[in-house]
Amino acid sequence: MKAIRVIGCILAALQFVLTVLFIYMVYVTKLVPFKILVVLSVIMAILPIVVVLMQRGRKSALIGILISVIISAILVYGIYFIRSTNKALDDVTGNKTEVEQINVYVKKEDPATSINDAIDSNYIFAIVKKQDSEGVQKVIDQINADFNTGITTAEFESIYDLAMAFDNGQVQACIVNSGMLDVLDSSEEFENYADGLKVILEKEIETEITGEVEDKKPFDKNRFCFYISGIDTYGSVNIKSRSDVNIIAIVNADTRNILLVSTPRDYYVEFPNLGNRKDKLTHAGVFGIEASMNTLEQLYDIDLSYYVRMNFTGFKAIINELGGIDVYSDYGFTGVDGDQFSAGENHLDGDRALAFARERKAFQSGDRQRGNNQMEVIKAVIKKMESSEMLSNYASIMDSLSGTFQTDMTKDEVGELVQKQLSDSKGWSIYSYSVSGSDGTDVCSSVGANAYVMYPYQEDVDYAKQLINTVLSDGTINQDEINAFMESK
Repeated sequence: MKAIRVIGCILAALQFVLTVLFIYMVYVTKLVPFKILVVLSVIMAILPIVVVLMQRGRKSALIGILISVIISAILVYGIYFIRSTNKALDDVTGNKTEVEQINVYVKKEDPATSINDAIDSNYIFAIVKKQDSEGVQKVIDQINADFNTGITTAEFESIYDLAMAFDNGQVQACIVNSGMLDVLDSSEEFENYADGLKVILEKEIETEITGEVEDKKPFDKNRFCFYISGIDTYGSVNIKSRSDVNIIAIVNADTRNILLVSTPRDYYVEFPNLGNRKDKLTHAGVFGIEASMNTLEQLYDIDLSYYVRMNFTGFKAIINELGGIDVYSDYGFTGVDGDQFSAGENHLDGDRALAFARERKAFQSGDRQRGNNQMEVIKAVIKKMESSEMLSNYASIMDSLSGTFQTDMTKDEVGELVQKQLSDSKGWSIYSYSVSGSDGTDVCSSVGANAYVMYPYQEDVDYAKQLINTVLSDGTINQDEINAFMESK
């Protein structure tokens, strides 16, 4: 009997240690409201004492040992559970940096295979005069320092002019942000231009996201707007590149309403960072997340408190870990790779969800319908994360966030939002709206040449402003009315 009591007391002590560690880790994540944490701490601290008290009789001692083993096992799993959460939050929150991928290119058939070959052959290196000047200059300085030389550069007003000079033999190499070659794809004359080039030097330049915006309104954690940027790339989620998904989420935590407003990637708008010269919205991402945010803030006359950046190509991993999602489609259609989608509900795995979110050529309204589909994917993911699949695959889902998802919200700020949700378990009402416009061709400032654009319908933009203000001011909106407005176009 004495041996049983000793074992019981040892297990109770181990249970107490695990309890303290579990409570501490829960506290560090900032995800549980303080009052709930206090009550949980008191209850869990009492349980080891109960186990010790049960050691007086043989039968109760054995029951106490069994209870202690079960509780300890649950605590071990809980600690692993919380550790995964904490690690994922550390990885994806509080991001204040971006990466510029600055490369040195030559023609694919060029005999040079390294930067040293180009320097030895006295190549002239083309650069874009104003765009990407800071990152490009850092690379030039590094090359000059590393090779103890002074390379010859030729400046051009735009990436279009640079490509013309490259093709005409005026220059033999170029130093540009890799995203600018994606921008060049907007010009029919130089579509897929990067396919004819090869990289002889790669450099990643880290830049700081300052977040400094004049006249920004004080942040209200109960009513705020944030920017969801989706990049369609296999590269790092924090690299400066075109933003193919541009959704503003308007959150009112008091009324439990979320409005998703999608803006087509080709929307022809003024870029504050380019002196209000016009360009298509997707190109703003090449200049950084702040350029995209400032452009949308100016378009809708709002303040964006945060950004969430997602790699939609990597996003499919999360969907697979969730066991797939159920997405509503307005239309039945066939995707570019032959995927079949039915009108109504579709159960999609990660690959099919990505195909669903990327498709636009199958629709008469093109990019507008793609924006609607992307919002349906986001809604479906939110809904699935409230289900049992989220808990059963929690650790792997949290692991998949790294490299796929990124935000400038701090861990504490995320914790505040989660605490509010736990304090008020009432569900969210999610609404969606997409602005539209007319097709056209116009000069895009970042390209320096004509490209396809979508001219905004001002009444669509004004209606978006109206919906945003209604949600933020505790008003009521109706999805059927929103749909009727969009269908009237």
